[in-house]
Amino acid sequence: MTWYELFLWLHVLMVVVWVGGAIMIQAFALRVIAAKDAGRMAGFARDVEFIGMRLFTPASLLLLLTGIGLVLNGDWDWGEPFVSIGLLVWLLSFLTGILYLGPEGGRIAKAIEASGPTSPEAQRRIGNILRYSRIEIGLLLVVIFMMVVKLGT
Repeated sequence: MTWYELFLWLHVLMVVVWVGGAIMIQAFALRVIAAKDAGRMAGFARDVEFIGMRLFTPASLLLLLTGIGLVLNGDWDWGEPFVSIGLLVWLLSFLTGILYLGPEGGRIAKAIEASGPTSPEAQRRIGNILRYSRIEIGLLLVVIFMMVVKLGT
């Protein structure tokens, strides 16, 4: 096994963890919201914050490092569109995740505990985070497509 193959395997694994996990969270979110159970919603928001900070954050950092390893050990250039756009979307997603998505999960849990799942504040926060998460998943899927077909090369 070469370094390139090791980096590629780890890179793909981290994509599976990050993007697959985000899609699964969206699916669970729809079920939790439909239940309209305050305790379940608050617990879910806390769980998403926990998973985001302790699983998605390290996975996305390892994704970046293995991507750098792929460029350095492969025949790729930093100017390749799939590399530069991938880095840009990664940076946007990573910063938004640690600065907004993770902490917002905790704020949602507090709003639900204080005023219930149907309170305007809780519903607004839930709607905002779900909308952003869906946009982010869409962007990540575009990057995955670009990486697979090496768009722009």
